Amino acid sequence: MRTKIYVFLVKAIFAVPLVLFGLWLLMMLYTPGVDAQKLAALQKPAVEEGVFRGILRPHKPLERGHFHMIDEDREKHEPYQPLCLNCHGTFPHSKEKKIRSLLNFHTGFMACAVCHVRKDPAAQDHFFIWVDRATGITSFAVEGEYGKYPAKIFPVKITAGGQQEIIRPVDEQSAREYLELKDKFTHDQAAQAKVKLHERLSKKPVLCMDCHKKDGYLDFAKLGYPRNRVDHLASSEVASMIEKYETFYLPAVIDFSGN
Repeated sequence: MRTKIYVFLVKAIFAVPLVLFGLWLLMMLYTPGVDAQKLAALQKPAVEEGVFRGILRPHKPLERGHFHMIDEDREKHEPYQPLCLNCHGTFPHSKEKKIRSLLNFHTGFMACAVCHVRKDPAAQDHFFIWVDRATGITSFAVEGEYGKYPAKIFPVKITAGGQQEIIRPVDEQSAREYLELKDKFTHDQAAQAKVKLHERLSKKPVLCMDCHKKDGYLDFAKLGYPRNRVDHLASSEVASMIEKYETFYLPAVIDFSGN
């Protein structure tokens, strides 16, 4: 009898800690804990914020979704999309392997003519504005998620009558005529037609660092971007890297080109 009691006590000594440990694990998994930041806030006395205390407070980070535009965002039908994309497609840049993905990313919120019809620095009647993708309504500001907007930036000029007119370097009627006849052209005739079709385009497009610098080609503030976003756009490390480096090297540990 004493032996059985002894065995029972030994088992109990080992079993009780295991049961308590199991209960503790269940509580950790299924019982809401106390937010450490809230607890710290409760423990700290409230301090009245003065004139300069706000400078020390970290800025709220920009809300971001996907870094890259995903297909469902890029392939939506747009009644007011740039005419160029009817021929050149949603991803028109293909020659510059180093930067083509970045250039194609820009077509998600910017019309081709912004970069391919250069503004004369002295021109006062040439500026940029948002055009709603669905309605064509123009605005100097737009609401939307980071990198995904319901409108695109278009270049605009003021007509002699004082009206805003979106700059379209390729005439729609001429583009339709070209598409109807292109299969009948010889190689030389097609080349001649393309030169004629694109004659209003600038020989040299706007480059990355033309925009992504202080007081650059685009007035980001006038387009409604908040101050912190303007600062980010005007000091893009990626644009600077593209401008300075012709060749990019991967660290040997992740460069698999030789395998």
